[in-house]
Amino acid sequence: MGTIRVRRAATATLAIGTAGTLLALAAACSASGTVGKAAATAPTASPTPTASSGAPRTFAPSSPSAPDASSTGQSTPSSGGSLPAESAADIAAGKSHVVADDVYPQYGDPATDVLHYGLDLRWDPVGTQLSGTATLTIRAAAPTDRFVLDLAADMASDAVKVDGTAVTAARDGDRMTIPLGRQLAADATATVTIGYHGIPHVVKPPTTRGDIKGLGAQVTPTGGVWAQQEPYGAFTWFPCNDQPSDKALYDVTITAPDGWAGVTGGTFEGRTEQGGSGVYKWHQPDPVATYLVAFSIDQFQQESGTGPHGLPITYWFLPGDTEAAHRLIAQVPGMITFLEQRFGPYPFPTAGVLFRPEMVGMETQTMITLSTHLPMDDLLHEFAHQWFGDAVTPSTWSGLWLNEGFAMYAQFMWDVAAQGQNGNLDDFMNSHVLPADGTLRSADGPPGHFKPTHFASSNVYYCPALMLNGLRDALGDKVFYQVLNDWVHQRRGSNQDRAAFVAFVNSATGKDYSAYINAWLDSPTTPTIKPDGSGGGPAA
Repeated sequence: MGTIRVRRAATATLAIGTAGTLLALAAACSASGTVGKAAATAPTASPTPTASSGAPRTFAPSSPSAPDASSTGQSTPSSGGSLPAESAADIAAGKSHVVADDVYPQYGDPATDVLHYGLDLRWDPVGTQLSGTATLTIRAAAPTDRFVLDLAADMASDAVKVDGTAVTAARDGDRMTIPLGRQLAADATATVTIGYHGIPHVVKPPTTRGDIKGLGAQVTPTGGVWAQQEPYGAFTWFPCNDQPSDKALYDVTITAPDGWAGVTGGTFEGRTEQGGSGVYKWHQPDPVATYLVAFSIDQFQQESGTGPHGLPITYWFLPGDTEAAHRLIAQVPGMITFLEQRFGPYPFPTAGVLFRPEMVGMETQTMITLSTHLPMDDLLHEFAHQWFGDAVTPSTWSGLWLNEGFAMYAQFMWDVAAQGQNGNLDDFMNSHVLPADGTLRSADGPPGHFKPTHFASSNVYYCPALMLNGLRDALGDKVFYQVLNDWVHQRRGSNQDRAAFVAFVNSATGKDYSAYINAWLDSPTTPTIKPDGSGGGPAA
């Protein structure tokens, strides 16, 4: 989750150097802090957008790196949204090393590896009903005679087929067990087609944050729908393996009434007319975790733009949000440039922002979901996640710090540079972030072992950012940014965990930072250990 929440809005105030803001935030809403000792100066880059030039880059769908370790009626299975023939050869890019989640194991199944989702969706804004056909190509991670998926109990399954043969799926709450009718060998695949329909409802979020009211597909008073689904909730609008370690490819077709638009991530392949409705087609060539799939159907306006190196960017917003959206849109090319100067090329072939009037901020892959009411640096934070969280995704939710700590640190860099304090990142971190670290750990747990009912509290944002700042001090700017650049671009498309990150840093630098990194992630109090291992453990 991004820089969007109540906590984040307060961070914008913090960014201009208001002493004590973070401490007050920590006391008021369990905010988290970032500290770090670093004398190095952040790379110079203006956060002000500049015109982009250069030849457009071309991207091919990448295979993931090997991990360390009708509108109101019922739907029937159809071919809409299935994997295009020309993409069949690339389906291996959807292969994942699926593991059981260590924080929310009630969602997802480690024996199920979805390689590709073909979603054919139809929305009725009057009855607020979603009808869909989902065609899933699934790999058996181990020998099995069934697949287990997540699908909300209030979504009725109309017809289920396995390789074209009708089967009867067993429903138990939000779980769906699909018999295969045979034993499937490990690594063998089957195509599962599910027709379903229902009125979406959100599920309760496992958090104390007041800005996250529900997870999953959210119906608006005007008949629109949008989704926020971290750490889970995608199952409220399509059948899926709803956990972070199962990334997959997507082809999505959305049919909506004339004047409405269906938006998700990836490449927008165009709109066609069909019986008075608009049909929107999207193709996602890179593997995506379920929580990172953008989704909204509403009366959007669309604009297109260009980012660095000819990067195509699309923007979607409601007519009443035009002015606010344009204020944010003007900053996007410069933000991407700012991030590229630190972390390397933007990791995907397209970018976009799906603007909503609700208080939401999500790093949905290639199509950020963002409230028009949020501060500018929330947008920067979500774009930073395209590198950290989207290109490289945590294997389990105990690795949430791999997303939020990095994006938060990038946000702090932007905040300092935007205030003309480019040389004072370390002073800012130590003066305004570090003092809150202990309070955050006490309230929400260490960032590497946060309380499961405190998902996305500030501890997983600020505390790891402090660790990164100290690491930058030890390595120097050149080595630090090269390590993060290589981490993203060598592991792009994969899931990773703490052990993988620590091993990567140690290998890249030729030094052992294990004790330092682990102390910052595990300590119940603010660590005093230095990157070189000196200074002991947690503070007394």
